[in-house]
Amino acid sequence: MEEISSATLRKIELDILCDVADFCHQNNLRYYLCGGTLLGCIRHHGFIPWDDDIDIIMPRPDYIRFHLLYNQRQSFYQVHSLLTDSKWYSTFAEVEDSRTIKVYRGFRKSSLGVSIDIFPIDGSPCGYKRRKLFWYTNNILTRIATLSKQKFVRSRHFEDQKNKKKMIRAFFRSAIKFIAIPFSWLFIPFNLNQIVTMRAMKYDVDSSEFIGVSTFPHYGYAECIHGASFLKGKWRVFEGKYFCTPDNYDEYLSHLYGDYLEIPPIHNRKSHHDFLAYWKD
Repeated sequence: MEEISSATLRKIELDILCDVADFCHQNNLRYYLCGGTLLGCIRHHGFIPWDDDIDIIMPRPDYIRFHLLYNQRQSFYQVHSLLTDSKWYSTFAEVEDSRTIKVYRGFRKSSLGVSIDIFPIDGSPCGYKRRKLFWYTNNILTRIATLSKQKFVRSRHFEDQKNKKKMIRAFFRSAIKFIAIPFSWLFIPFNLNQIVTMRAMKYDVDSSEFIGVSTFPHYGYAECIHGASFLKGKWRVFEGKYFCTPDNYDEYLSHLYGDYLEIPPIHNRKSHHDFLAYWKD
């Protein structure tokens, strides 16, 4: 198999994004750039120079409808999630280019092609304490589910830190990870990803004051934001093309990244993807 370069990887992902965005426009579906993709759009008007992935979010009703329609076409782009496979490894979806394949370093999961991630966005409970408990619980359950799919591979969490103690911290993080993985296997029969999804779907995204990606809260409660201003879309340039972004992105990016317009130091400018990509023979 021919390995895919970083530049080609970006082009494949951008082509997937264009296809998904065009499909959403044609079918009146809402989507927004999110995470590092939105940060790159605002700060660099494209990919973050040292990163190479694409993330978008969809309000839950649009996310469900997208799944019902997208795979009906004859295309080498396909969407995969719990809605297409009850044993899917995560709570979010991936749209893959089936002409390619990814080989993961740290995950035990079926190899898909080069893909972009689509995260469903849901509402949340009323009241600060209830809301925070809801997010905290989903965070714990999702992390256990993710651990159950991981291999016994040394943690790379602190590799981008310029810290004399980073090797010691990485050692202890890896040790905790190796102890926690067998513990997480006990929960596999419960399908925690389905449980987290059902918990999140109790709260309507369009009528909730606070919304967010509560089914995969990588940043924890920081991902919980005011809904009304966030769901207003605005077209912005990413890699020379216009895509939908939240009108009020500042609250979201500030919660996730702090001073998001500040360029990080050189030692922090590293891609965090954990796979190699190839063209299929």
